[in-house]
Amino acid sequence: MTAKSTDRASPPYGSLSRAPLDDDTIFHQSTTCAPRTDLVTGMETVVGGAPTTDHREPRQHRTRRLVTAWVTLAPSKAITLLVQVIAIPTVYRAIGPAQFAAYAAVTAAVSILGFLNLGMGGALVTPLAQAVADRDHHREAALLGATLIPIAAVAALALCIALPLLWVLPLEALFGVAASTTPPQALRAAALIACVGTVATVPLSVMDSARQAYQEMHISNLFGTLSNVILCLGLFLTAWFAPTLPAFVAVAALSPLAVRLLNATALFVRRPYLLAARCGRGSWLLVRRLAGDGVSYMGAAAVANVLLYQWPVYYMARVRRPIESSTFAVCLQLVLLVLSFGVSIAQPLWAAVADATARSDRAWIAKVAGRARAAALAYGACGMLALGLIMNVLLRLWLHRPIHVTPIACWLAGAYVLLGTWEYVHWPLCLGLGAMRPASHLVLLRAAVFAALVPLAARYGQVGIMLSLCASVILITAWSYPRLLTRALDGLLES
Repeated sequence: MTAKSTDRASPPYGSLSRAPLDDDTIFHQSTTCAPRTDLVTGMETVVGGAPTTDHREPRQHRTRRLVTAWVTLAPSKAITLLVQVIAIPTVYRAIGPAQFAAYAAVTAAVSILGFLNLGMGGALVTPLAQAVADRDHHREAALLGATLIPIAAVAALALCIALPLLWVLPLEALFGVAASTTPPQALRAAALIACVGTVATVPLSVMDSARQAYQEMHISNLFGTLSNVILCLGLFLTAWFAPTLPAFVAVAALSPLAVRLLNATALFVRRPYLLAARCGRGSWLLVRRLAGDGVSYMGAAAVANVLLYQWPVYYMARVRRPIESSTFAVCLQLVLLVLSFGVSIAQPLWAAVADATARSDRAWIAKVAGRARAAALAYGACGMLALGLIMNVLLRLWLHRPIHVTPIACWLAGAYVLLGTWEYVHWPLCLGLGAMRPASHLVLLRAAVFAALVPLAARYGQVGIMLSLCASVILITAWSYPRLLTRALDGLLES
């Protein structure tokens, strides 16, 4: 109801009087515009639009959507924090440090299956935002169909391959030392459940990208809140009635799946024309184009995420003692929790900047970018001080048991919050401006360099891993992202 009333109060811009477009025209409009700069390639081909002289109404619309997204972010993140405060300690205490290492290994390993979205969901946001700005329902449907159908087919094929492999492969080959601390049947069941839940969620993740393109992050926040409430309740009941590894993994994997199904249903009920896309030669051209841009996006959104935050957890679980790898996994979860607040605040900027780019509203983008970067630095500095000074206190309050992290590891974790927030605030700004491929290549380069250092850094435990994370940002993205943003803005001015 919220989305419907908001859309009616602030209708999309443009005219519905244009003639219907065939698939070739859709492809042409989605892949051509004047080039802006040598660094801005790939997705800049879908964000061009005729400049407008009156930006007042679009600015008001974007501002309302941003404010609504940020307002709904507060309860969403409060529930997320509650879940984190309850979820990790509940699982940790219920199954013990040894099996918690197996829990971390299973969830980290199946996260690799997130690659199955091919990055096409992220590649969808900018062209779909332009179609929304043009109020072209036919192009919206064509873009969504060209994204959803291939991902669903790949996910189904992946399940047919992954499930037999998980059933027959030795657990030690999959999970290393963590497999020795958990009953084999329980660990295998947990892996199968996690695989099914993760792969089934992959096609539905496209709906989150569509919500972002429609500047409906407030609806995504509300569904996220619902998902976290269900997850929190499920973990509590599981700890009370059936505190086993497979049960906890089932709750963690299937709760988001149920809520994403509900989100997809609501999206199609609100916009039934999205189901009306027809197949044609232009549709396959769209698939190829979105897949090409999706590979770049996947490098940052999926591959880089796994290399930066899942690979070190998995590697530590394989080579370090269970108690040490469990401590590292918990510490990294705390760091990511702090980072997630800054990430969520910046995320709504993507579609808003894409809309402003389609309307050639450079002044609005420059103003928002300046404020966003200042806010990111302030938030990152607060996070650094909090983790550097009281990280051990926070962990004790979180887990209800003493966990000691050395002071240098605490300050390195805090420094990474500052650096990571600075890096990420540039990400949605660059994507909205059409610089998806260069922005993705930079963060993928950082992730690849860090991943190569993990075996060496793991010899020094948490300190080595956190130091490597900080160094990767300083040497690669901390300075290159601001330069890319400046050049993209200059290119928009020239166009």
